[in-house]
Amino acid sequence: MGIEQEDRTLKMIMFLSIVGLIDSIYLTYLHHLVADGGGCPTQNLPGLDCGVVLSSAQSELFGISVALFGVLGFLTFFGLALDRFLNMDLDRTYYNTLLLPITGLIGSVFGIYLTYAEAFIIHQWCPFCLVAFGLTLAATFFSLREYGADLKEYFGGK
Repeated sequence: MGIEQEDRTLKMIMFLSIVGLIDSIYLTYLHHLVADGGGCPTQNLPGLDCGVVLSSAQSELFGISVALFGVLGFLTFFGLALDRFLNMDLDRTYYNTLLLPITGLIGSVFGIYLTYAEAFIIHQWCPFCLVAFGLTLAATFFSLREYGADLKEYFGGK
């Protein structure tokens, strides 16, 4: 793993995080809009009604919008990647190399469940949710590609 390769990976993770943050903020706005009786931009498209998805029981966890968890996840991704990018020479950012893939794996597992819920429980798709899931998977891929060996080594793998 070279410094230049790691720089490119961190820049890609930051870019994906910013796009994901924008998407998640918009989803949070839509969630509150739908909760207040408003519509969703995809409500007239068959099978793609984000309003149905955002008003479902699966759209909240502990009374908090799942989209808000997306905002927090993408902020975490961005913050860890930016800190590592700016302070690569500091020992403390070694833990960022572990936290980045862990954050991605947690977000990916959560996204898999939510996508499953869209397909098999809600029977509607939210395109904005799918974009957030795709961005999570992409950021997770890059973090695992770059730091997966470090993570495996840390947890005792060979």
